[in-house]
Amino acid sequence: MVSRFFTFWTVALVLAACLLGIAGDLGHAAKAKPKGKAPDFKILSVDTTPLPFVPNGVPLTLTIKLELPKVMPEEMLLDVSTLITSTSRSSFRLLSSRQMLPTIDDVGDEAQRQLEIVQTWDGTDNNDRIVVDGMYDYQVQAKLMVLNKDGYPLTRLSAWKKRGNFEVKAHPTADSE
Repeated sequence: MVSRFFTFWTVALVLAACLLGIAGDLGHAAKAKPKGKAPDFKILSVDTTPLPFVPNGVPLTLTIKLELPKVMPEEMLLDVSTLITSTSRSSFRLLSSRQMLPTIDDVGDEAQRQLEIVQTWDGTDNNDRIVVDGMYDYQVQAKLMVLNKDGYPLTRLSAWKKRGNFEVKAHPTADSE
């Protein structure tokens, strides 16, 4: 009788330990993952002018301010792309600029690592038609790339994307002049 009682409780304890072990693992998997640290390569700001934007006039200028990493051990290609879309997603335009950057050997001063890229938009969509009035969204993405042995670019660093919006008006109003 004692051996049956002992065996029953031993099995019960082993079973409980297994169940608690599994439940502990499930609880661990359900925890939120911590966010990663911000990349060393950043889009600091995006300024759009003129606002509101009137197509067939002065082009919309996007001034994109970047902060380069402290160290760039090799010559890199900077690729900055801006996607402009209507809120209905029926019209879009992609702006892109690329330029080679020199090697940077541990520059600590943030002002020396800052760079401005200027992109312009003439108010046309992907089919070269003038866009209609409304709110438009933009998304700026910046990447640092190196050329592989065949001369094709490979992404080394990506900055977090910057998003914003602006208004397009067909005709200027007294307030915007």
